[in-house]
Amino acid sequence: MPRLFLIDSFGFIFRAFHARARTGAPPMRTTAGISTEAVYIFHNMMKKLCETQKPDYMAAIFESTGKTFRDDAFADYKANRTETPPDLLDQIPWIKKLLEAQRVPILEFPNYEADDVIGTLARRFEASGLEVVIVSSDKDMLQLVTEHTTMFNPMKEDKWFDIAETEAFMGVKPSQVADLLALKGDSVDNIPGAPGIGDKGAKDLIQRFGSVENALDHAAEVERKMYRESLQNHRDQILLSKQLATIHTEVPIEATLEDLVMQPADKAKLKEVYQGLEFFSFLKEMGHVDDGRVRDYQRFETEAELEMWVDGLPADASIAVAIATPKEGMFDTPLLGLSAREAEGRSVTPPLPESAWVKLKITHDAKSAMQQLRALGINVANFEHDVMLYAFLLTADPATADLGNLTGRFLDRNLGADPAEHAEAMLALQQKLSPEVDAQGLRELYDTIDLPLAPVLADMENIGIRVDPSALASMSLVMDGELQRLSARIYELAGKVFNINSPQQLGKILFEDMAIPFPGRAPKGKISTAADVLDLLSAEHEVVKAVLEYRQVSKLKGTYVDALPALIRSSTGRVHTTFNQVGAATGRLSSNNPNVQNIPIRTEMGREIRRAFVPREGWKLIVADYSQIELRLLAHMSRDAVLTEAFRNGEDIHTRTAAEVMGVPPLMVTVEMRRGAKAVNFGIVYGQTSFGLAASLGIDRKQAEQYITSYFARYQGVRKFIDATIAEVRKTGYAITLHGRKRPIPDMHSRNPNARGFAERTAVNTPLQGTAADLIKIAMIRIAKVLEGRQTKMLLQVHDELIFECPESEVEEMRKLVKREMENVYRLNVPLVVDVGVGDNWRDAK
Repeated sequence: MPRLFLIDSFGFIFRAFHARARTGAPPMRTTAGISTEAVYIFHNMMKKLCETQKPDYMAAIFESTGKTFRDDAFADYKANRTETPPDLLDQIPWIKKLLEAQRVPILEFPNYEADDVIGTLARRFEASGLEVVIVSSDKDMLQLVTEHTTMFNPMKEDKWFDIAETEAFMGVKPSQVADLLALKGDSVDNIPGAPGIGDKGAKDLIQRFGSVENALDHAAEVERKMYRESLQNHRDQILLSKQLATIHTEVPIEATLEDLVMQPADKAKLKEVYQGLEFFSFLKEMGHVDDGRVRDYQRFETEAELEMWVDGLPADASIAVAIATPKEGMFDTPLLGLSAREAEGRSVTPPLPESAWVKLKITHDAKSAMQQLRALGINVANFEHDVMLYAFLLTADPATADLGNLTGRFLDRNLGADPAEHAEAMLALQQKLSPEVDAQGLRELYDTIDLPLAPVLADMENIGIRVDPSALASMSLVMDGELQRLSARIYELAGKVFNINSPQQLGKILFEDMAIPFPGRAPKGKISTAADVLDLLSAEHEVVKAVLEYRQVSKLKGTYVDALPALIRSSTGRVHTTFNQVGAATGRLSSNNPNVQNIPIRTEMGREIRRAFVPREGWKLIVADYSQIELRLLAHMSRDAVLTEAFRNGEDIHTRTAAEVMGVPPLMVTVEMRRGAKAVNFGIVYGQTSFGLAASLGIDRKQAEQYITSYFARYQGVRKFIDATIAEVRKTGYAITLHGRKRPIPDMHSRNPNARGFAERTAVNTPLQGTAADLIKIAMIRIAKVLEGRQTKMLLQVHDELIFECPESEVEEMRKLVKREMENVYRLNVPLVVDVGVGDNWRDAK
């Protein structure tokens, strides 16, 4: 028989929203700050329902606004319900937009609840010969179950309730569910019920008498005194409770079966909703709406054909290029995709005539493209348009880097495997994104920093850095010994041998066998052994401290000491890291294979790993490091008098902060006091809370709060800067660096305090960290120019450090040149200071 599915929309959304919140999962939001988790959950439920059940008819039922007849009958109806979270209410219009795009009818009726509308439709259409399925997790709905109406609960592992299942679950027949609720009451809806009669008593009475009315009429026959007196003394309340619990099935709603026929979604509208919600994976699943264009992807068979095509282009034409590397089973030589006109692309086997080289202006990831083309004998000095960099400037979202994602997100198209199609997509992206970069005021940033940096990074990647495998081999043996020592100590303290690398076994040992109290509350069965948890316990429990040391040594050994030798390229004897210009929302560079950014500097073993990075024989490494650049930027941006004075006078800022906060002369500041002040200084930059500061210093929270309070009392300009920055970002929706790099921060208006707090900390940190990233990039671009014609080469960038390889004859000149260029990269109201060291390895460069 045909099936009609009636969705208890708000009931499902409400329960799903709170179930997800209880897991502790972070809120889902778009870059514009739109909350999306409820929409996402509801969409997934509907999608799965339609795919697995294939309904013939469907309607989504919503609560009407205003009072219902039950409120008129009982003023306290649902009085104890908590207010619906604003984050959830804000998503209801989007859910309705989604349903409209899916062409699912939305039904509601004034003065009645959604349950009543569902009950009316269920009775009406089962009488017409349909099987009705109520999609809900509300047990009250079970009173509607009949031979032709079932209830489906997608939140209970797709549980189905027919008459037998309902009776097994509720203890009464579906037709008696309202009677059961009338006696036992319902705290959720504030239905009073019969005082003194609970779930078991209510079931027994209904099973015995069949209905509330019959139980009331035969109250004198009830043996148990409490039940008997409750029935006799509260007749009106019990009958009112049944009235409140009974779903009304005669709502005068006009809805014909034809209105509820399942229809194909309106793809154009659905895509608009997906775009607004930034549901890019769903957009990708849909594929693109056919725009009617015939895209011409062909292959040039001869160089003459290619030259004829190039000659036929306008003089100022720009060619987009995509590079496809050989793939087994598809092609065995590199292929280039070229496009200079919309909806047109050609593929070609290298080489290219130079007439084509000069027109190669558009690509995706110019740094990588230049390297790949150089390997093919094609030298492109630089591109004009890098669509990856354009997209990152506009979104500050590392997820936008992939060309397929860009094509889906900005062009509403799927991307095939043909390099000619890739080139045509790059051309279309350039035409769409380049004007937006101009409109957002980001062109100068692109022209002066992001694009010019690409060839600099390409050269650094090609040069690489020498690594001494013998030093790493020695280090690996030392680390093996240290791991054995730590393992033995952990087993001794734990009283047994176990797998230290297993979170489950470690958790059992620490929190069950050794009964170490878990710090804070943990969901049932979810006790964690993550680093942030163990950090809180390490000061008081030696075994935890040993586990953290073991993990650190094990990670360094596996990630660097044992992995680096395998990354040494045989042709050069060097490792060649890959820099990523779009890997961090702040604009900082990231790197991989190896990730040089994460080699620790504050631990002895981390410093030992740096010892393995060496120059070529007879040369030196020069390491230039910005000193406390983010604190200097904080002084510049906040114009705080104390910070500014300290940096202008060349004082040690951590000693000065200790003196200011603790009220002692600088000469009386101890090493421990300076350490605390340093934590406060950098904690302020990163928005550290008193809880975090207390954990990092091993002090109580009250003392940490006093540190922060004293800091802001002395550094009032910093307090004003933080407040003003948060207010500005709340108004504009984005944080901005001194050079105009923007980062959208959508959660500034979140009603979720945790999400809002994180957003505020990000708003303050981004201008500092992002500006520091921009400054070192500018320094790299300038230094690369002055190194032309010299033997010295720039090898690595690691946060605020630059590493160079230099012959002895150029060392002194390079020390001065690098320091001069880095310190004069931008004029602040406090001096930029660069520490420059020279040595035979990265660690010892002093």
